Amino acid sequence: MRYLISLLSIMLKIKWQPDWMQNQSPEANHFYRRTFTGSYRAKKKIVKNIWIAAGLLMLINPVIHIVMLIALPATLLSFVILDETP
Repeated sequence: MRYLISLLSIMLKIKWQPDWMQNQSPEANHFYRRTFTGSYRAKKKIVKNIWIAAGLLMLINPVIHIVMLIALPATLLSFVILDETP
């Protein structure tokens, strides 16, 4: 049964994903494969920690204007950290 499930998942990947999406080797200049580089994964960990801290702050004071005051800068900061433009 496990073999059948893995065979089906491989077949679906081949059929539904384009060729460039099946290659998961890290490459800094490729628009998709850059997400597999070590630096990008480190940035994702930083963003995850920011959102954990923001979520805890939102749980401490669950008033809508305070939540928005925390969520909007956290979103902006996340985009700034993950941005890859030169």
